[in-house]
Order: sequence, then C-alpha cells, then structure tokens
Amino acid sequence: MIKLIASDLDGTLVNDQKEFAPDFFDILKELTKLDIKFCVASGRSTYALKKVFSKYRDDIYYISDNGGYISGKDIEETLLPLSLQTAKDTVKICLEIPKVQVIMCAKDKAYFVNPDEKYIPDISFYYTDYEIISDYTKVDEQILKVAVFDPIGSAKNAYPFLKGKLDKTLVPVVSSVEWLDIMDKGRNKGLALDTLQKHFGIKKSETMAFGDFNNDIELLKEADFSFAMQNATDAVKNAANYIAPSNNDFGVVQKIKEIALSDRV
Repeated sequence: MIKLIASDLDGTLVNDQKEFAPDFFDILKELTKLDIKFCVASGRSTYALKKVFSKYRDDIYYISDNGGYISGKDIEETLLPLSLQTAKDTVKICLEIPKVQVIMCAKDKAYFVNPDEKYIPDISFYYTDYEIISDYTKVDEQILKVAVFDPIGSAKNAYPFLKGKLDKTLVPVVSSVEWLDIMDKGRNKGLALDTLQKHFGIKKSETMAFGDFNNDIELLKEADFSFAMQNATDAVKNAANYIAPSNNDFGVVQKIKEIALSDRV
C-alpha cells in the first residue's frame, strides 16, 4: 500500500507549458483524504514552490533546493547547507564562467549576483523572491546551494569549467539544460526523501517517486515504485524500476491513479 509519493516538478509533474494535469488537484485532495502524503521534490526553493501550489500549499510536503530543505505541516529540516565562506568562494569561481548568471540560494530568498538584466525573467521564474546584489561577500545568511543559470548549456559550459575547481566537499549537479546546482556532495533529493520516510516511518516499498533529470536519480533509488518519465534522460531511465508516460501526457497522475488509488477509492 502506497503511503508516500514524491515527484519532481519541471519535466515531470507539469507539462512543458508548466501546466498541471486537469484533474491533478482533485487527485491531491483524494490523496490527502486517504492520508497518502504527497511531496514535491524540486531544485526550486520552498517559497517558489508554495506559490506554484497556491491554496493547496498546506496539503503537501516540500523537498526544495535539490534536497537542501524539507518542510511541511509537521516537519522542517535543513540538510547540509554550505558554510558562508564556502558559498562565497564558490560564487567567486562561478563568476569566472563565461555567460552564466550566479544565484546564492537561501531558505527564504535568492541573491542574484550582478545579473544581466535580460536573464532576470528566466531566473526569477524559478526564484520568485530575490534581491539583486553587487557585493556577494556581504551576504550574511545561511546558503543552501549556489545555482548557475547557463544559457549556453550547463552540461557543456559550466560543468566542464567547474570540474576540479570546487572545494572537495562540493559537487556540481546538472539539473536541467540551462541549470546547474552546487551543493554539499552528501546532499541530494534521495537523502531528503530518506529523511522524510524515517520521520513518518514509511518504507521504500510504500513509496512512489517520479523524475526526469539526473538530479532525480537518488530520489528514485529511495522508492520501490520508482518511475522515470518517458522524456527522462537515459541515466534516469536506467536508475528507475519503471517508466511512466511523458510529462506532456501527465504520466505522474496516470501512475498515481493506477497504483496508489486503484484499490483505495
């Protein structure tokens, strides 16, 4: 019996137009009624995710910042944040990468470091509460991760540049075509899901998980009912136990109905 469902958002739960399945929120109400916990696991920050889910925000749990922060009605936990000095050293390195935009991600807002104005709409779509700063060394707040927006392509531009240049405790994670996150190498969505499972006493055999990009691989490993979307990368498909229809066919909702709700309604 499924007790917990964790899903990535972009490229997974929503389609390419950032729309939910027409009946998603009806499904969410049914899950809540049956005490099946639903968790969105995203690279976005919690404050941005809560805006996406609007009036349903209190019915779900959040794994945000690629596993940096867990929150919900009865849990709040920060996992392996960066030290301020490490965050600042990382920003300094990232500012050397051609064409990229650098973001320092705190729990309640993001700091855009000297952004090119033409990219602010792209960045602020994911980091809705932000402050533009010219001197990142003056930031005095716990930083969960450093994010890089790379219009050239994060896998071919930022990632190769950063290899071998970061503190040995850090890892660069390509989270989409244009995004890369730098965080503690021990932290990921999988660690966060494991923390959530332990908090509620839920087993892998009672968990469903969905993802499409490489930053979802560890998340999928924490669920027996792990699904790569049809549009997922090959690495994600290899990590998952099953394949779900694509995000544009709202595969997450299809599989929730088929597996989690089939014997509960």
